Amino acid sequence: MNKGGQKMPEGNRRTPVDITLSYYDCSENNVNGYHIYTFYVTGDNYLELPLDANVRLPSEKSIPYKEMIETLEKNPSNFFLQNSGISIIASNVTIMRREKTVILNFPPETGIVNGGHTQLAILRAKEQRDISQARIKLEVLKHNFTAEQLAIIAASKNTASNVKPYSTAEKRGYFLKIKHEMLPQFEKHIIWYENREVPNNQGFLAMDLIALINMFNVNNFQSSHNASSNDQPNKSATSKAAVFSEWESNQNNFLHVYHLIDDIINLQEHILSTFYKDCPRGFTTLSVIKNVQGKTQKTIFTGKKLRFELPKQFLLPMLASLRAAVKHEEANGKIGWYEKPEDIFDRGKREIISDLLKTYKTVYHNEINRASKDSSLWRILYSDIDKKVDKTKEWKMYNVPR
Repeated sequence: MNKGGQKMPEGNRRTPVDITLSYYDCSENNVNGYHIYTFYVTGDNYLELPLDANVRLPSEKSIPYKEMIETLEKNPSNFFLQNSGISIIASNVTIMRREKTVILNFPPETGIVNGGHTQLAILRAKEQRDISQARIKLEVLKHNFTAEQLAIIAASKNTASNVKPYSTAEKRGYFLKIKHEMLPQFEKHIIWYENREVPNNQGFLAMDLIALINMFNVNNFQSSHNASSNDQPNKSATSKAAVFSEWESNQNNFLHVYHLIDDIINLQEHILSTFYKDCPRGFTTLSVIKNVQGKTQKTIFTGKKLRFELPKQFLLPMLASLRAAVKHEEANGKIGWYEKPEDIFDRGKREIISDLLKTYKTVYHNEINRASKDSSLWRILYSDIDKKVDKTKEWKMYNVPR
């Protein structure tokens, strides 16, 4: 079932497209069999180029962008001295030397690999003033690369600030199978790559989503499917980068969980918005749990109003305990739930919150980060929920392609 999702970015100029630019100087070189062209373009002749090859979108909040805008405003003739230019990948370059124009051919997923902030600054400055004195260097690599090669090139060229692993993963298409299983109203809130715009600035990092998926991996951790294991997914709280790396290197081991993503998101939102109802005395008065009643705080995906703000150090082990409700029939190619997980949480929350509260006070001595690190606590909460699950039932099942 294809619920939605597509690759980045949301730029105005999208591939495939052919763009004709006027230049005032150009040169051509052959480096290790690759054709590389260098063009110099005046600010007034610059046209928007596609960003599809880039691993992230530019941001007007970034310091480099603000510095470039200042140069273009105050001294555009110095822009060339203070800017390294724009790196571009195109499949074909046609130069008309008499007319001093060039046609750049951009098939899907090509365009600017480095220099998105430079382009953004030029386009914004052009809207406000004459920048004809500015000179922009364009370096064009003519070649047909694979998506994987494009991602590696783009990540290596974006050296002004480190590219986040999830931005590179997005460019490589690693998230496509996850997006395929997500409802569009959930997918649009995921920050798959840096500077992605999300509704109401309510975003959920892709690395956090992978951490959630990891917590419900019944192949790797204690579950009815993996009863001999006592392993807990607490690395989803303490080392998201390591979890993300494991997912990247062995994605097939996580595929079965993708079908549950929408249910897991709904479950998380349910816990965040209802945990305080009929919970053990003394939990909501802890200093680490903020009372946000009267404010406008809501959950990210479904917009449920929040009464209290539950810290992740408590949320994640509580959420992971619901892995006990996952029913996985690997031989039949099915995965789902014994019962609706929200109902199981409601039945078991007093017990898991009571155990969490007792451990937090008497064992951790109010050190909240220990709740994330202690696999023993995660195991206790899992056991609490496991006792509440009626494993003779079946709520919802999905087909897992084999």
